[in-house]
Amino acid sequence: MADNAAGQTRVVSNDQATGQIAAGKITYDATAITTTDYTRIECGFQPRYIYWLNLTDRITVEWHEGFTSAQCLKSVAAGDKTLDTTAAAVVVDKLGFRILQDSSLGAVFASKVIYWRAIG
Repeated sequence: MADNAAGQTRVVSNDQATGQIAAGKITYDATAITTTDYTRIECGFQPRYIYWLNLTDRITVEWHEGFTSAQCLKSVAAGDKTLDTTAAAVVVDKLGFRILQDSSLGAVFASKVIYWRAIG
């Protein structure tokens, strides 16, 4: 498993006054995305809830504690919500999470703007 670090401009906000909430913005440039890689987010804690918004394409991915890494709730621009079962789409660990760059998930593409939120 490789983490993609190329072609990204990141802004992270870790509000120290509130426990275990982190949010940020990622702007991907036109660098090609490797679909077997992940985007790694280090928020400093193990999330229990993750919200990922591809603002450009209006696609959201939500992961809740209790889901497996192969489960996430995906919403598309038309409003349809599905239980996505892309293998290892969201991988959580003690310091953050990874989002798979697989094109069928639709969460990460080149030249897109992403907003994310993690709650521990």
